[in-house]
Amino acid sequence: MDIVAALATQLKLEADSASGLAGGLLLLVEDLVREKVSFAAASVIRNAVPEMREWQMSSPTLAPGALDLAALSALPPTAPGDEGEFAAVLGRFNVAPLSVDTAASLVGQFLQHRLEPAAFEVVKTAVPMLAA
Repeated sequence: MDIVAALATQLKLEADSASGLAGGLLLLVEDLVREKVSFAAASVIRNAVPEMREWQMSSPTLAPGALDLAALSALPPTAPGDEGEFAAVLGRFNVAPLSVDTAASLVGQFLQHRLEPAAFEVVKTAVPMLAA
């Protein structure tokens, strides 16, 4: 499965944005697995997706001075938990929070193809929204 193409198509993103989003979402999943399970379980993701670092490097960053107090107060509140964290990553790419389920499903499908079944079960236990 080509997650970058899937994100670009499903979320109507340019290829660079889709690759940055893929890297950001996979990093989030890796962090959640590290936090909820173990470092070793999270490292399985990094090993199975060697291109993740390259995708993360293509993520846009904020230019100095681009975010001020007025901009911070205008940001919509995010949902709690994993869904809120997914929404925050999507927001960096100007993707509506309503797309959380689509993005989580695509990440889940991608990881299911890349990971051994036992490893994917651990990931799904840590981040249940990937199972949808």
